[in-house]
Amino acid sequence: MEKWININQEKDNEIFRRWGNALGIDPLCALVIKNRGAENIEQARQYLEGGLDLLHAPFLLPDMEKAVEGLMAAMDEGKSIRIIGDYDVDGVTSTYILVRCIRAAGGDVSYAIPHRLKDGYGINDDLVKEASDDGVDLIITCDNGIAAAAQIKLAAELGIGVIVTDHHQVPFTEGEGGVRKELLPDCIAVVDPHREGSRYPFKGICGAMVAYKFMTALLDRYPSDALKEALEGCIQFAALGTACDVMDLCDENRIVVREGIRQMEHTGNTGLKALMSANSLEGTHLSNYSLSFVIGPCINSTGRLESAGESVNLLLSDDYDKCLGDALRIRQLNDARKNMTLTGMKKAVSMIESEDLLRDKVLVVYLPELHESIAGLVAGKIKERYNRPVLVVTRGEEGLKGSGRSIPAYNMFEKMSEVKELFTKFGGHAMAAGFSLEEKNLQELKEKLNEKACLSDEDLEREVRFDAWVPMGYAKPALVRDLEKIEPVGAGNPGALFAEKSVTIAGLSRMGKEKQYGSITAVSRNKNIRLIYFGDMDAFDRYVDEKFGAGTAEKVYAGTGKIALDLCYELKINNFNGNERVDYRLRNYQ
Repeated sequence: MEKWININQEKDNEIFRRWGNALGIDPLCALVIKNRGAENIEQARQYLEGGLDLLHAPFLLPDMEKAVEGLMAAMDEGKSIRIIGDYDVDGVTSTYILVRCIRAAGGDVSYAIPHRLKDGYGINDDLVKEASDDGVDLIITCDNGIAAAAQIKLAAELGIGVIVTDHHQVPFTEGEGGVRKELLPDCIAVVDPHREGSRYPFKGICGAMVAYKFMTALLDRYPSDALKEALEGCIQFAALGTACDVMDLCDENRIVVREGIRQMEHTGNTGLKALMSANSLEGTHLSNYSLSFVIGPCINSTGRLESAGESVNLLLSDDYDKCLGDALRIRQLNDARKNMTLTGMKKAVSMIESEDLLRDKVLVVYLPELHESIAGLVAGKIKERYNRPVLVVTRGEEGLKGSGRSIPAYNMFEKMSEVKELFTKFGGHAMAAGFSLEEKNLQELKEKLNEKACLSDEDLEREVRFDAWVPMGYAKPALVRDLEKIEPVGAGNPGALFAEKSVTIAGLSRMGKEKQYGSITAVSRNKNIRLIYFGDMDAFDRYVDEKFGAGTAEKVYAGTGKIALDLCYELKINNFNGNERVDYRLRNYQ
């Protein structure tokens, strides 16, 4: 089921004309910007033009002063520093930022990335002991550490100081009356925007952004031309971490991703340039999609199937020929990962539908043979298909491991915290989590999560949020060019989506290599418009037959029948042989 929501609640259309005139954009584009949260013309102007000077001050983050002082003391005394990151894109980019900048500032710094299969998520006892054996004096975590109190205690016992930089939810206990008490690791500093009492204005930043803020604060207290230059080149990596960790593209995140994309298009980083070349992106116009679905998955594949340290090495290297060879191999790894994900998804769907798992509002899918590094990807695809929280569980070397993906109505981290006794380890945030548990607890986990789910049928309805009811014939190329100014689009800042009621569908045909996509001839205000649909055309045909009667879809394909549907659509520019026209993409129908 879908619930369509018209975002535009403004009754006075004159406001959009005023904004459009002041900003030099189509009034409909002004409406979209207002829908994205701008409350006045000045905020709309900042949305369109705001730069890095609008980023929030790093010292508003908890313990930032302590973190900078601790790092500066270690650098001044020539102590050995080790960065411990994580094996996903956010962990790789935050590790790169810290290593690159601390080296530029003259620090003696090395790094370690946990192996997904051997080590699991984040800092662990073996990495701490290894640091001790190597004579490390200070460990800095990035994109992990907030839930590693035991490992940080071990580091202290071995004489190693620790600075935690993280962006995940802070673990807590609940006392009488449901009063929560944070469980913070005991160390030099804990820099995390989610800490209780945090003064940081925008908590939805990723680990790479926290690392970038840390280095910005270091530059403020430890001025250096080399550090400044290194930090300026790190915007693209903060952007990459933000995009691939699916942070909302609003507030400072949108600024960083937009500026990072511009920097990446002319990147001076040898490894990143090679990776872009291996994916045929060099010299092209990049988007949030390029980061999230092309570059990012390649980096992720090293952490999933081999070692994410390879990606850090790639980004730190200046040898282009070696980087290009490594980048091509990483792309091949990603191709293998895609095939594994597709196979896992097919098995999951078969199990869900054959075993009637959809009776549960929280899906717990056990795929023992699935490569554990793919669990999160499969969980995400299942969540998109069925629009409910999903935990995909696999069999690891030491018990069961899994990953979860959620929907807005279900805070996965908090719900997992309610049954934390069933896990041997877990962590994450509202929309995603990772965990380990003993096999004997799997059935109880499934039962308790559903018992405590507190999800209504309405919560499980997929929301389709569109910007306004607009006839398709209104669109002109100039409007679409204006709408491109809302990029980068993604989570928290979706692309413009419009709807039209009771559109006549006068023709259907199939397209694509396997005829899996659709070309739809629609009639809007007596104007024929062709829409392309990249969704499930088989599902579209079934919907038409269920709504209008068996055989209706076949008649529309044959040109002997017509139907009327409400359509949601997006607009793109098509440039062919120097001719510019509007392309219409169908997104939803009812």
